[in-house]
Amino acid sequence: MIQQETLLLQEETVPQPTIGTHIGFEKGAKMIKDYYDLHGENSCHFVGKNILEKILNQPECIGINMYKALNDKGAQTYVFIGVDNTGKAILEYTYVNDNGDLSKQTGIVANKFSNRPGWWSWSF
Repeated sequence: MIQQETLLLQEETVPQPTIGTHIGFEKGAKMIKDYYDLHGENSCHFVGKNILEKILNQPECIGINMYKALNDKGAQTYVFIGVDNTGKAILEYTYVNDNGDLSKQTGIVANKFSNRPGWWSWSF
């Protein structure tokens, strides 16, 4: 059993743009309810399409790492960082500017979302 768990962890360390799958409403609702039943939390975190697209549109970006974090007021939040195909956070990248020269750009590290009740909260 331990070998299988280790193998699964090792497989997930190599980021792939194909990671993630549609699980459907019923399974998603069950997973959320199971978490709620265990931890008593009943909220969701929203991040807008625009910032997600900006992160994903960075050169070499194949996905996003989401880190649990605390904001300045001590409330739970998430920080989003683009990741390349080696698993490295995109903190800086090179691009061709309007003059045709190579320039450096700071990678996007984002945190802007709202914390609100989710669609599943009506069923509890």
